[in-house]
Amino acid sequence: MMDSLMYKRGEIVLVNLNPQRNNEAGKVRPCVVVSDSDVNDVLDLITIIPCTTNLLGEGLFRIPLVIRDKLEKKCEVMIEQIRGVSKKRVIESIGVCDKDEVKKIDQGIKALLAL
Repeated sequence: MMDSLMYKRGEIVLVNLNPQRNNEAGKVRPCVVVSDSDVNDVLDLITIIPCTTNLLGEGLFRIPLVIRDKLEKKCEVMIEQIRGVSKKRVIESIGVCDKDEVKKIDQGIKALLAL
């Protein structure tokens, strides 16, 4: 586990989301860190959004990520699944989102939370 490392906003990390409840995303899966990098250095929690390989197509709440670094399959960021998790759930860093992806994720979060 990598809980002693610093997590940066836009980083793609592999997270153990078990145990799963109801309609939550479970399993070990890639997630995008969306909390502020400076806040991540202080708190024991990070805010993440899980990804899925069950592709529905790009929309306001689904942002596609292409294969890169250790992200081995195309996937989509599931904006509606945003949550805070303990850093102890993080297994490893597997990549970084580009600026355009982060911008689209931000737009989805703003729409989800009516900001």
